[in-house]
Amino acid sequence: MILITGATGNNGQELVRQLAAMGQRVRALVRDPVKGANLKGPNVELVAGDFDQPASLDTALKGIEKAFLLTPVAEFFVAWQKAFIKAAQRAKVKHLVKFSGMGSGPDAGAGLLRLHHETDEFLRRSGVPFTILQPNSFHQNILSSAATIKTQNKFYLPLKNAAMATVDIRDINAVAARVFTSPGHEGKTYVITGPESLTSQQVAERLSSVLGRKVDYVDVPLAAAEDGMRQAGMPEWSIRTVGELLGYFATGAAAAVTDTVPRLLGRPAVSFEQFARDHRAVFTT
Repeated sequence: MILITGATGNNGQELVRQLAAMGQRVRALVRDPVKGANLKGPNVELVAGDFDQPASLDTALKGIEKAFLLTPVAEFFVAWQKAFIKAAQRAKVKHLVKFSGMGSGPDAGAGLLRLHHETDEFLRRSGVPFTILQPNSFHQNILSSAATIKTQNKFYLPLKNAAMATVDIRDINAVAARVFTSPGHEGKTYVITGPESLTSQQVAERLSSVLGRKVDYVDVPLAAAEDGMRQAGMPEWSIRTVGELLGYFATGAAAAVTDTVPRLLGRPAVSFEQFARDHRAVFTT
């Protein structure tokens, strides 16, 4: 059985869906089983757990051979990840797949990527058999701009003219599912990107083509984007962390394209244009 943490988030839900469809038995870790009820189905069971309560992690890991580690981006990120890795040690988990980030490193230009590096290294030293996934930013992030694309035909980001090789979360989790269900991935780190690197202006052009109307990208100052997060009620730690990550992306540091998806899945990665076609209704209705 495979335990999936972060199961109510976009990536966690997608991984649960893919593994269950493959006939794999999945246990989804949720803080509130009522809120996670939509995950239940064939091959899927729920278990209540909290990263702040190690005993609940021990309970969730009983009878588990493999586990997926994905925690929220929040102030206690490192503590939560280390707590789960320690619980996996106690449970003698045979394979732990960790969700990290492209660019993870001790001197990375964004604090979140330095935190990913710290926890990646903690896992590597833990003795737990592991695979580390380091995806780029997601195609799906543009969905947060769906309202302004629908009403103004514009989206606003502080990314200047930097290119990014964003990736579809369906591909990230198809890679995760392959890692869980085929041999030879232990000890590996996979950097996962989409098939091409696009600037935000090029993203706007792809959206225009798919939607049949002109969509414009509006570059805004990073401070303005942070003010928007503040007005939305985001905690200051998260504003600082996300703002730093956006500034990092604006340097072009996330432009590299890797062959991980075609190499592991035997098919091309989903392009941004295909993603836009698949989600066209979100931008039009």
